[in-house]
Amino acid sequence: MQGKATIAGHPIHPILITVPIGCYVAALVSDIVFAFTHAAFWGSMSTWLVGFGIAGSLIAAFFGLVDYLSAPMTAQARTIANWHATLNSANLVVFLVAFAVRYLEPSSILGHVALVAGILLLVPAGVLGGKLAHNHLVGSSENDLGRLRVAADETQLTPHERLARDREIARSSRKGTV
Repeated sequence: MQGKATIAGHPIHPILITVPIGCYVAALVSDIVFAFTHAAFWGSMSTWLVGFGIAGSLIAAFFGLVDYLSAPMTAQARTIANWHATLNSANLVVFLVAFAVRYLEPSSILGHVALVAGILLLVPAGVLGGKLAHNHLVGSSENDLGRLRVAADETQLTPHERLARDREIARSSRKGTV
């Protein structure tokens, strides 16, 4: 169930998400240090980390969208992917607010609150992304383990249902409608 956004057979989106997540968490750490020291450097550092996180999020989102449009998925995986994308889109708006407010005033309370809200939104969005990758094998190749892998929501299919599903995925992949 691999999408088209890959390098040497490895999906790009999961690699790229580490950059914005790291920036957002580092911004939170900078805010905590700022709260104790009141040194302007830490407020500015947090603001720019949020800005770099937004840039990283946009790049990761592009490759996530390519995977969303090109990876064959079951209906259950598609539903999870929709929620994952929706939460991350909302998250991006929250971080944009945090950056805009803090760009004008790095010590803004609203900026700190928006950053924490964004981090809290990252958790369910990340859990859903993990479910896509680990439970539904979106982004995985059957060659990863040298044997056919079965996604969690496919284990309850009868052999006839699995064959019908495989034919539909193959037909959709050829048409480019997946």
